[in-house]
Amino acid sequence: MAITIPIITDFNSKGIDSATRQFQKLETTGQKAAFAVHKAAVPAGIALVALAAGAIDAANAAITDQAAQDQLSRSLDKTTNASDGAIKSVDSWITATSNATAVADDELRPALAKLARGTGDLAQAQQGLKIALDISAATGRPLGAVSDALSKAYAGNATALGKLDPHVKAMIK
Repeated sequence: MAITIPIITDFNSKGIDSATRQFQKLETTGQKAAFAVHKAAVPAGIALVALAAGAIDAANAAITDQAAQDQLSRSLDKTTNASDGAIKSVDSWITATSNATAVADDELRPALAKLARGTGDLAQAQQGLKIALDISAATGRPLGAVSDALSKAYAGNATALGKLDPHVKAMIK
């Protein structure tokens, strides 16, 4: 079903007429050029400031992302028996998982680090992260809380896992 809304408007040329009168009042070509440059400089300056702010934000995001990658690598090196090559390939796996699940890598890295501490094994931590993503999606709980509960469960404490959902608590018993 389509809805049609007629819109009627009148053009108001008051602003254009004012600018034209100001431009015609200028006597020399130099004054006209200065007038045009002045009118164009303000929006150009605003655009330049916006571009600079965007570049700064992008640089800060890249620095933060690199720091998170380094922190995960150090955590995996200290808590798992994974090889250096396996640890280096984790970032590609995180990116692929992020693309497949639409969960930001900023959430996946800390969750994987928690699970690696709980399991002591990179492959088992990656499998645990897949499970945590499924539980998070099914229950609506934050991924960080689910991965924390799973990490504790891998270490033998299932209480936090039981608090996620009453059905899980019944299965644990």
